Amino acid sequence: MINKKQTRDLLFKQLVFILFISCAAVMSPPGGPKDEIPPELIEIIPPNGATYFKGGLVELLFSEYIDENTIDRAITILPLLVEEPEIIYKGKRLHIYFPDSLLMDQTYIISINRDLTDEHKVNLSQGIQVAFSTGSEIDNGIISGTVQYSKDASLNLWKIQNDNDNLKFYERVPDYVIDASSEGYYEFNFLSSGEYRIAAVDRSVAGVPIILDRFTYGLSWLPTIELIGQETIKGINMKIPDKLGGIKMINAETFQDSWGRITFTQSINDVINDIQLEVKSDDSSVLNADLFQDPEDDTKLYFLLENAINDYISIHLNEVKRWNNTLVEPSSIRLNMQANIDTTELSIVQPNTKYRLQLKSNLIEPLKIIFSNLIEPSSNINSILLLRDSVLIPYDLIWDTPMSLNLFPKTNWESSSNYELKLFKEEILPIYGTSFKDSVTSISFKTSDYQNFGSLIIKTKKSESSNIIAELQKMEKPYSILRSVVNFDGKIIMREVPEGNYSLMFFQDQDSSMQYSYGQIDPYRTAEWFYYYQDTIKIRSNWDMELQQIGFDLAE
Repeated sequence: MINKKQTRDLLFKQLVFILFISCAAVMSPPGGPKDEIPPELIEIIPPNGATYFKGGLVELLFSEYIDENTIDRAITILPLLVEEPEIIYKGKRLHIYFPDSLLMDQTYIISINRDLTDEHKVNLSQGIQVAFSTGSEIDNGIISGTVQYSKDASLNLWKIQNDNDNLKFYERVPDYVIDASSEGYYEFNFLSSGEYRIAAVDRSVAGVPIILDRFTYGLSWLPTIELIGQETIKGINMKIPDKLGGIKMINAETFQDSWGRITFTQSINDVINDIQLEVKSDDSSVLNADLFQDPEDDTKLYFLLENAINDYISIHLNEVKRWNNTLVEPSSIRLNMQANIDTTELSIVQPNTKYRLQLKSNLIEPLKIIFSNLIEPSSNINSILLLRDSVLIPYDLIWDTPMSLNLFPKTNWESSSNYELKLFKEEILPIYGTSFKDSVTSISFKTSDYQNFGSLIIKTKKSESSNIIAELQKMEKPYSILRSVVNFDGKIIMREVPEGNYSLMFFQDQDSSMQYSYGQIDPYRTAEWFYYYQDTIKIRSNWDMELQQIGFDLAE
């Protein structure tokens, strides 16, 4: 029989258990396979698009338990409210309490970006917008399109207020912000009539004023987007560059009193003939210097002074612009040139035992021999031996740079074969340091199979638009880009295209740079029109691939 004391103890334990359950964190039951499905918004109370909204509670129900820590940075109310709404976390539900001081006849948008995650850290698949109106109708203008970018992108949208805002809109917080989906699609809903300007940005800087020299961005090819009534405007497509600004000089180093090497932020292959570089002594007199690209690294440039100098020098890189696009940014570096005793032995950087020379069936590809040091011009380079199966192969040699040679066999290389180079210590002399360690240096290397080629023939529908460029970009290594101008009859022929898979883009080259221009905010200049062909282009060996009647409208 249970006495009173036992009864009190039992009731106390039950009460503690109930309190423990009620205070426990809101979460899904444990166990089961890992959940990688993005959370979805499945119910809205009051419903999306409701009118005569007076404020108060809006309830959002999701398909998954939401990570509470992601709510504040993921949800924004547009237009911005003087009094921020209160957001209360309820597991799968979010309660948003609007103030009762809302403007009359105003559409308010709850914008949810992709920072919102569920408890398994899975992000939304794309941004969400939910709208309510305090008046009798809701604004229903729509602007949509796609963004081409290698990372996650967001869209900033400004409603233009006046002439000054038309110029300096980017200096204020955008009126509307939304994230693009993983595939790059975006859609602004519930917009009122008016003129808008738009910019695609990296998601990490979405929703803030654009700082011109710090943010990458892409613009539309339309100067402004004009919405009339409940209009839907589609196809506002943009591209964001992967890098900010032009090529920069970031480092320089010296090896001796007459030569050194400069490092840039990216490949200088496309601007090597445009680079304007000056080398000056400490008294500002210009020093004569030869420049040549590093044969192994296309982000580096060597300089070789005509006369040795044991003092400081300054390297000045001048700005290079093409139309309004900065290709090379100006900068300066000061270096101390000093003579050093160099006892380093000469070596061959390329080829080596792992090297494989890539062959083409219709062209003799040179073997690039790269040395570790500058070579005396008086060296007997013709003493180099090229052998295959111990048989001497005749060749021609051409200096590529002061530290590299191009070797061309008289007849094309044998595919998938082993070759051997022999270089003699007494014949190849470095300007600095000492020659090879051994009297004879032998290096073995291999050749690849012959690379095969096909052709691409494109026939577009005739258009009055000019300067249309077709850009074919390889989707596998080694990456490459081929560009060709669309003829007046709408036809393009690209011959000797390496076998592989490609993407195809058309763009209107308004600045005649043969490269796509992403636009400029200040002074405002639109991006160039572009169009992506939806299917992958598959180039096959000895095959002419034809694309018929490709149509595009630049007015879209």
